[in-house]
Amino acid sequence: MNNYISLLICVFSFLILKGNAQEVNIHIKSDILGDPEVRIIPPVDGQYFYLAKIDTSINKAGVLDFKKTVKFPGFYSISHAGNGKTLYLKPGDEVWLTFTMKPDATVELLLNGSNEVGQNLYDTYKRPFFQSVAEGYLKKYKSIASAQEAVDRKRDKELYQMDSLFKIKAIDRAFKDGITAEINTYYLSVNSYVLQDSIYRLKLIEDSVILAEQTVKYFLDNWKNLVKDYDFNNPLNKSRNSFFDLLQTRASIEKYYFDIDTYKQQPIPKITGSYAEIEYKLALLVPDPANEEYAMAQGIELGIIQENYDSFLIGKYETLAAKYPNSAILPYLMPEIDKIKHYQSAIKKDFSDKIKFVDNYDKITNFSEVESFFKDQLVYVDLWATWCGPCKSEFAYNDGLKAFADKNGITKLYISVDIDESDNKWKEMIKYYNLEGYHMRASKALSDQLREKFSQDFGGRRGFGIPYYLIIKNGEIVQMNAKRPSNKEGLYEQLQSFKTKN
Repeated sequence: MNNYISLLICVFSFLILKGNAQEVNIHIKSDILGDPEVRIIPPVDGQYFYLAKIDTSINKAGVLDFKKTVKFPGFYSISHAGNGKTLYLKPGDEVWLTFTMKPDATVELLLNGSNEVGQNLYDTYKRPFFQSVAEGYLKKYKSIASAQEAVDRKRDKELYQMDSLFKIKAIDRAFKDGITAEINTYYLSVNSYVLQDSIYRLKLIEDSVILAEQTVKYFLDNWKNLVKDYDFNNPLNKSRNSFFDLLQTRASIEKYYFDIDTYKQQPIPKITGSYAEIEYKLALLVPDPANEEYAMAQGIELGIIQENYDSFLIGKYETLAAKYPNSAILPYLMPEIDKIKHYQSAIKKDFSDKIKFVDNYDKITNFSEVESFFKDQLVYVDLWATWCGPCKSEFAYNDGLKAFADKNGITKLYISVDIDESDNKWKEMIKYYNLEGYHMRASKALSDQLREKFSQDFGGRRGFGIPYYLIIKNGEIVQMNAKRPSNKEGLYEQLQSFKTKN
């Protein structure tokens, strides 16, 4: 009964705020003038939506005033100079953020304003990816039950802290309700994946394992116990994307692996398509009218962010627009869908004469063979993959690089480390981004050598990261870890220096 009353209070306060559009004001002051960029991700009708991001900057005085008229409370993500905060703000709230460079070159960030004690406490609640957290608990505690109990203890500690602040009136009701919903949703996502990962490890799909009825009952009883006090219809749950993760986990347990209505193991339905398409279908596997618009929009956004330009997203967007023509999400999706349409048109064209493929590239197993192919040339090498977002972001600077390379007789070589199954996507993206120059997709043997040869130090650990650039002259590497195309003049000067050297 208490949980029911709490839910009514949350929904009631949400509806009251919905009817009163007011400004949210965020004032930023920074002395880091050499790094003026600021990214703000405001909520869309109270829901987290990455594509709503706003890239702006502080002015010459180090000041940025951001305001937005809203009807719903929600989370605002603010990042600047390698630091940032996630704030929960309701209509009418106002906060001040001060970024200061300390003597040790670290950035100090101070917050004042609405619910500042709660905001600063929430900032200490780290939110790593829920799957990694769940796997860590399983590894530490071994059993499902003990891992879930440990997760509950962590959740209850955060809930107690927020409730204590509310009792002494350090935070208001709207802030408490919003943060409480986020805490419950995040830790339910973690605990749900503790269960789902345990099911996944049984290899029901790969090995066609048939579970005993008692085992099926254990998993479904566990799931029902996890969600018995959680209301999937509470609008506050949608404030961060852990709710979308939770919808997918629910579908996996209730409809994919098992049928919660019959308490039987499912003959695993075949969900085909790209990774993004599978994620979309999974989120909508459980009929849920209250969350359908949200799930559709989040599923489409997930596919867009991966930048694979999947054609299925066009149809899903059109379905969303037809069914929910007043959705506040549509304006953020439309420009991205237009890009996908352009991509689908571009890939139907033939390769231009300026796009060439290294002869027998699939037979090359050693990087020395690559070097020998380009004797007597100055070559700028780009190691990339179709799944690498930062790699594709750098292609935006190709026009400047192309002009400089053509003028100075510099060859460009793009080496993809995609696997064989991505061959078509690789060739499609070459056309879409109009990557003039030479191309090759590394064989497994060459790819393995590249990972070893061009590994880097990442905080004390060696690893291979892309995008990665290097410069070859006369068949030999003359510059490892070369500057990126986005460095523009810095890269051009680097290339020019090798052109003038004997």
